[in-house]
Amino acid sequence: MKNNWKYQHIIDLEYFLHQDITTTPEELHTRDRSLYLKQIQDQTTDNNNSAHNTLIQQWVDARNRIEFSEDNQRSPGSIFQDTLHLARKLLTFKGFVLGIFAGLAFFTYTGTTPVNVFHFLLLFILPQIGLLAILAGVTIIRLTLPKKHFQPFYLSLFHKFIQRLTEIVHKKWLQNVSAEKRASIHSAFGIIKTRNKIYNSLFYWPVFGLAQLFGVGFNVGLLTVTLLKIVTSDLAFGWQSTVQFSSETLFHFVQYIALPWSWLIPQTSGGYPSFAEIEGSRIILKEGIYHLTTANLIAWWPFLVLCLFTYGLLLRTSLYLLGSILERRAFKNVRFNTPACLSLVRRMQTPVVTTQAPKENNTKHTVNKQEQQFVSDTPPLHQAPQTMLIPDDIFDQFTPAELESILHKRGFYAGDIHSFMKDYDTDQELLQILEKHDWQKNENLFILMEGWMPPLRDFISLLGNFRNLLPPDTIINLGLIGKPEETLFTPVHQRDLTVWKQKTTSLSDPYLSVFPLVPQIKKP
Repeated sequence: MKNNWKYQHIIDLEYFLHQDITTTPEELHTRDRSLYLKQIQDQTTDNNNSAHNTLIQQWVDARNRIEFSEDNQRSPGSIFQDTLHLARKLLTFKGFVLGIFAGLAFFTYTGTTPVNVFHFLLLFILPQIGLLAILAGVTIIRLTLPKKHFQPFYLSLFHKFIQRLTEIVHKKWLQNVSAEKRASIHSAFGIIKTRNKIYNSLFYWPVFGLAQLFGVGFNVGLLTVTLLKIVTSDLAFGWQSTVQFSSETLFHFVQYIALPWSWLIPQTSGGYPSFAEIEGSRIILKEGIYHLTTANLIAWWPFLVLCLFTYGLLLRTSLYLLGSILERRAFKNVRFNTPACLSLVRRMQTPVVTTQAPKENNTKHTVNKQEQQFVSDTPPLHQAPQTMLIPDDIFDQFTPAELESILHKRGFYAGDIHSFMKDYDTDQELLQILEKHDWQKNENLFILMEGWMPPLRDFISLLGNFRNLLPPDTIINLGLIGKPEETLFTPVHQRDLTVWKQKTTSLSDPYLSVFPLVPQIKKP
């Protein structure tokens, strides 16, 4: 199956992952393993990165077929895709109408005052050239300063526009959706306005494309009115300015602007007005226009039409096509290497381990005891040791052998081990140590926490500080343990695990993995 990601797959993936926050690891493993065996396994051929992405896409499609199987049901991704398609049509049409009204308002000619070409260039041409310069400048800044992040206010506006349009078009459907699903939908749509580390600039391109389509519609409308006015009216064009500059200066300026087409259209055919025509169309206020000849007054229109076509319609169309190409490239560059995605793939490809306990004899009958152990959230075996952080109040409550045994069962082994959350000063020292640390490939940060205690605001803030110090793709593994009994390492209750996952979502950190350090043992 060819990897063909679209925005609807991204939105649906985020929707389903958010829904799974409250589902137990055992249930997730059983469900995803079953989906893989029944609907996905036969379509997967290799284990390369492309197959990894395709596997996740097939999982999204399988979930959609199950949860949105009825004709009147639409997945959040389908709703987003439909809304985006509608937004493209609406903005193109709106731009076209606005272009028509702008043209009708501008070309108001009474027969006594020619159209000032400076006004036309200032209103319709120079802003579009300025837009190209701004885009080029932003591109250069992004290339020269790749680590600098700029607040994407346009994404917030786009998010509000899409969300509002969705509510209008699908209001009846959304009213019948449960509160839990509405929360998942809002969470999935929320990735649009955030600088998501997974998708990078992916959700910038719909905004870029909509802006270009609006510009295309505007220029088509303006060009239509301009040509109709030229054909059906006796338009005259001239130039005047309070600033006293020579006709020769304006002629050179016109030549520069006409460079894109001057090589194709000879000056004698109307590519731009000649020096004599520019001199002859100059309007001097005290002399009026009666001394000006018709040939000079109409010499400007081919130049203005070509300006509007080149720097307006052609530029916007080219930018839209360029944006489409870069959008496809952005889809290809998306790496689904977050803990949530890696865990999903493992759940599909890892069998549910079933062990048969020995028979126990008793005086009346023999009992057959069976245990099912789920390993769906087991992280992959890392090649580098993990830098471990352990709260100070439990730092001495276990032996190194106990910690090593638990970590190895979960695919980890410890490197440097630090205590933290003793006081403010020691935490600041720890931040300095982590900042200077030379992080190796596959080396992540592992934080051991007691899951039966709700996360405090100070700890959430500390997690944000850790993220700012780490390399972008470094995973923060947050391993939770339950309330101590005979041993410190007990399974965390599902209710407590859900609370931790919900609290940590405020960080919007896709590389934060929250999971039970000690897996649950389910006894049927």
